[in-house]
Amino acid sequence: MATMGRWPAPGRSATLTPAGQRGTGRQGWNRMAVYAITKYPRQCELRDGGSVTLRPMSEKDGEALLAFFRRVPEDERFFLKDDVTSPRVIESWTGHLDYDRALPLLAVTDGRVIANAVLIRHRAGCKRHVGEIRVVIDPEFRGKGLGVTIMRELVEIAWDAELEQAEFEMVRGVQDEAIKAAEVLGAFPAGTITDAVRDCHGGLHDVVVLRLPLGKWWQWSQF
Repeated sequence: MATMGRWPAPGRSATLTPAGQRGTGRQGWNRMAVYAITKYPRQCELRDGGSVTLRPMSEKDGEALLAFFRRVPEDERFFLKDDVTSPRVIESWTGHLDYDRALPLLAVTDGRVIANAVLIRHRAGCKRHVGEIRVVIDPEFRGKGLGVTIMRELVEIAWDAELEQAEFEMVRGVQDEAIKAAEVLGAFPAGTITDAVRDCHGGLHDVVVLRLPLGKWWQWSQF
């Protein structure tokens, strides 16, 4: 499972909020809410009974990330735009982490990265209330609930930071598992762009935009 989009190379150090303390997103448009990530690392159980560790990406994850992306099928990597098999690209991510702008969350087991998800937001402008979520899952660990698990973690972080919506962009026919995972959390189709992208063989695919309301809607949906 891989969601489309460019994985940005962030550019400054992280700002953290203590666990349990909500962000400041709605206290003014000139203030940027921060993410509460002090609960990591934490263990999560998969559908098959296996266990994985979730934690933010660190500057030491370069080699494990490179090995992870090289296990993802080439026809899926094609939609990530960046050459994620390039050591230089991976170094640009791990060397310039900015958790406030782009929070990359990893799933790790036995020393291997098996999922890479990111929560991205704009610092200013008309979409600063929206967080975009992108996910890539190791083929060996698909169908075990990992996609839903790591998406939910990022949605919870976005909710805690008082963002109002989570947004997903998926390629229909290629990222259908990711679409289903987002829908499990309550995301709904907000629109479809017909024939928006081509795959590595030249075939055309639609891009589906899904939106997940946060705030009270997300809070009530968890009961």
